[in-house]
Amino acid sequence: MKNYSNEIAELQLLIEEVRKESAELQKSNNLKVKGVLDSYFNPFSELDIQVSGTSASFYMKDNLEVRREIFSLYFYERFRGETLLDLSYYTTSECSEFELERLMNLGKVAKVVLEKSEQILREIAEVRKSDLIRSNELYSIQSGYEKKIQEYKSAILDNKKVEVELLLKGDGVFFVEDKYIELKRNYTVRVVSMKIITVSKSNKTCVVQFGTLNRHNGSIRKLVEERVDVQSLIHQIASKYEGIVQEVELA
Repeated sequence: MKNYSNEIAELQLLIEEVRKESAELQKSNNLKVKGVLDSYFNPFSELDIQVSGTSASFYMKDNLEVRREIFSLYFYERFRGETLLDLSYYTTSECSEFELERLMNLGKVAKVVLEKSEQILREIAEVRKSDLIRSNELYSIQSGYEKKIQEYKSAILDNKKVEVELLLKGDGVFFVEDKYIELKRNYTVRVVSMKIITVSKSNKTCVVQFGTLNRHNGSIRKLVEERVDVQSLIHQIASKYEGIVQEVELA
């Protein structure tokens, strides 16, 4: 049976490389947006602005030199394409020096948002657009790798189904430990072995013999069930392929 594990492993490494580049690209773009926000809201570097995607958090140190978030700024497009610059902040009745300074900074930022939001949003859009082409390329590359992995996994499963069908119609399959198999809707059994006895003329249903384990004495009880969906059974067994006792090496 053809094993694509090496090909899948190589593709997974390539995906990791793409993800790393995407993360670095996003980090770089966040810093560019931060530069725009610093120029408008933080000309004297009194605040620490951290950008992540479509939001920015503003930080200030309190009297104990602890870095605390004081408010956030969101820049995004709504469903109809309207671009917004939203200021998010908390309210409190505390009158500490820190809170008074926070309110002063909030007022300054709010004034800039009120007067220059359109200009700020245009600059942010230009900055974000500068890396958009490469970002889309990386997304497309990763999607291609992921699609190829799914193709390999599908091929592996198809090969397993062929092997399982031969085993089920031959000597049957035996599991290292019992497995849950759904024979019919609302009828799931815990089996240690499974064998197809006969198949209908349409090849859609079959009669199966299966073994269940008596956990008290370790004996195997053999049971029979009719009108079991053939393809569903094969698919379920194939998905548990690694649990089959390999008395002989499957080619």
